[in-house]
Amino acid sequence: MDEVDRGETTWRRKAIDVSAVPKADEPAVGLRRIWDKMLDTAFDNSDRRQLGIGALGRCLNRQWRRDRIDSDIKKQLDDFSDHRPYFTYWVTVVQIIVCIVSISVYGLAPVGFGRTQQESLVRIAKIMHIHAATKEIFSVFLVYIMFLCILYLCFFMLIKVLKPSLAFEPVGYQEPDNLWIGPKSAALIHLGAKYAPCMRKDKPTWDKIYKNREIENHSACCIRNDGSGCIQSAQENCNDLFSTWYSWRDFLPPNNRTRGSVCGQDPRSCHRPASSGANVWPDDLTKWPICKDVIKPEGARNGLEPMTCDLIGRPCCIGIRGECIITTREYCQFVNGYFHEEATLCSQVSCMDEVCGMISFLNPNVPDQFYRLWTSIFLHAGIVHCVLTVILQMFLMRDLEKLAGPIRIAVIYIGSGIGGNLASAIFSPDRAEVGPAGSQLGLMGMLFVEVLQSWQLLQRPWTSLLKLLGIFIFLIIIGLFPWVDNYAHIFGFLFGLLLSFALLPYVTFGEFDRRRKIATIIICLLLAAGLLATLIVLFYVTPIYACNACEYINCIPWTSDFCKNYEILITY
Repeated sequence: MDEVDRGETTWRRKAIDVSAVPKADEPAVGLRRIWDKMLDTAFDNSDRRQLGIGALGRCLNRQWRRDRIDSDIKKQLDDFSDHRPYFTYWVTVVQIIVCIVSISVYGLAPVGFGRTQQESLVRIAKIMHIHAATKEIFSVFLVYIMFLCILYLCFFMLIKVLKPSLAFEPVGYQEPDNLWIGPKSAALIHLGAKYAPCMRKDKPTWDKIYKNREIENHSACCIRNDGSGCIQSAQENCNDLFSTWYSWRDFLPPNNRTRGSVCGQDPRSCHRPASSGANVWPDDLTKWPICKDVIKPEGARNGLEPMTCDLIGRPCCIGIRGECIITTREYCQFVNGYFHEEATLCSQVSCMDEVCGMISFLNPNVPDQFYRLWTSIFLHAGIVHCVLTVILQMFLMRDLEKLAGPIRIAVIYIGSGIGGNLASAIFSPDRAEVGPAGSQLGLMGMLFVEVLQSWQLLQRPWTSLLKLLGIFIFLIIIGLFPWVDNYAHIFGFLFGLLLSFALLPYVTFGEFDRRRKIATIIICLLLAAGLLATLIVLFYVTPIYACNACEYINCIPWTSDFCKNYEILITY
């Protein structure tokens, strides 16, 4: 502590007096050429971070108890290092760049709290159903031959309505709005958002995928009788008046197969990979490979009709659940799907791999993108979300880093973010979340620890603690909005609290207090490791799939679509 002219103490260190620097015989090049005021600024330490106060403490009128600062406490405080906030600047710049790039590449989603209807005329490949009542009416008309002219007219009109064709049809879908002014939900998942089905084999998601594959295994090529094309479909979806469902159980199967046929693919007409010897394609359509070298037969003969028809639909991955449909490229592009020109069956593509993006799964049937626990920290739901993060980090995190240093603040920031995201993936596996919510609440945990560790130094420490509690409650309320995660908030706060007890610098008030704080460091490190291990077990070993009440902690449905899953809903 230095004395000032008024007899008061101050934490401002005196600037180095350049004139007092010893002069050597040779010219002192550096010191003589540097302006005195520049040196004063460089060595000025008047804005050093004060333990227990900081930028937020000054805003909340927090003050020290001067009577508790004896010579030993003064020495401990004076020995604290004054760090530069390098990590804060680095992580903030990276987050801003990622936000700008994501919006530039993927564009903006509709802004709002609900869903936006998108409509267009799209060429669609769809085998339309004929209702049983329609068939009955059609039979009645056939009986009344006396009304031949009327029958012809009605039959012509019926054909116009029910005939499967590639005409342009009105289609629409609803996509979720983004209140943060940012990319669509599917784009954020593709960029690395926290999304449990991309990080593990999520049972509800894969149960639905396997169910659809079983349906596809019993499908066959539906060939239209007028020669307008063919499409792979289940028997109930193939119009039996105007199309032929070409099942190998009813026609000429190759090698006594019971599954198939497949439009545009046949074991007898594929050169690479060939179905021969030990590599014979199994009698299970879901295990067929993609044929990379097709041998087109001449004419529809020898049961190869599905190879000669005009294939009008191929696999298209839509939504964020790995759903696959057989449709046209135009329709797939309209619903923002992933069209697979190279495949003929949905089982030949990994839609979850397409949805998740980033690094492909090692096994297409086993999602393994655990690194989303930290990539989501650098993503934001939109411009507003990013601006709030920058303000908070430049005001709060930069101030804390001056006290803790870049290494400590990085461990607490990243550790809290990973722990919070892992808890969010456990309790809200169906929700995709982005942003450093857990990391920011870890910073809040640091503020709580700073007050607790400086309890004897502060005037009215209970008031300081209650003010921090009010801010914490406000952030929990913010977590009730979409794309902001309360589970990340709560568990990020817990990890930040435990890691801060172990890593933040502190002063001791006697030998007993020193031993108590050392014991606290050990206990908090063990608790943090135990909590992380528990979350890993809950996520990978004994996952939680059904917890309806958990959703109300994360989001309150202010409107009917406010907390809906971020799915694309096909409306017609």
